Amino acid sequence: MARPRRFRRISENPQIRCFKPEREDLDNVNPIEILIDEFEAIRLRDYHDIQQKRSAEIMGVSQPTFHRILSSARKKIADALINGNTLVIIGEGHMNQYECNECGFEWLHPRKEYEKCPDCGSTNIHIVEDENRSEDLLMQRKSYGGTGLRAGPPKVCKCPNCGYESPKERSVPCSNTKCPKCETPLCGVE
Repeated sequence: MARPRRFRRISENPQIRCFKPEREDLDNVNPIEILIDEFEAIRLRDYHDIQQKRSAEIMGVSQPTFHRILSSARKKIADALINGNTLVIIGEGHMNQYECNECGFEWLHPRKEYEKCPDCGSTNIHIVEDENRSEDLLMQRKSYGGTGLRAGPPKVCKCPNCGYESPKERSVPCSNTKCPKCETPLCGVE
């Protein structure tokens, strides 16, 4: 079984999604579909001229994966230009996050709809609606080597004295922040 596709960060969705050549017989020609991650790779590397290694880091993928995405996009664009096909950009800059109610496994996918868990095969799954939670999960997995929601840094900094809570700032230990009410150093809470 193929593993679920890794999340690819998309900085911005395209403003224009379709490019058509000046042709009379467009009805007989199939449009060429460029995925949103291919669009992002072209935007970062070719339009903004960001080096491939840095572009891969921005998208949250390995350099070889970025190269494959970029090569695929360039090939599709070349095909459309040479053969006069329509280019259509498909996909959105967010992912569907799924969770298995049986085993707790969580995964992301940009387009595919799942009917069963890829880990245990259960059909008792649901889509997690909170997009911010998806991004938090991805940052935990990437930055801290975790395998799920139970891994990684605390999500909230809390005062042990008065109970004041504030969102955890990335790269800033909770103990470096003092409670605005009682000046006590905060503690990390899951």
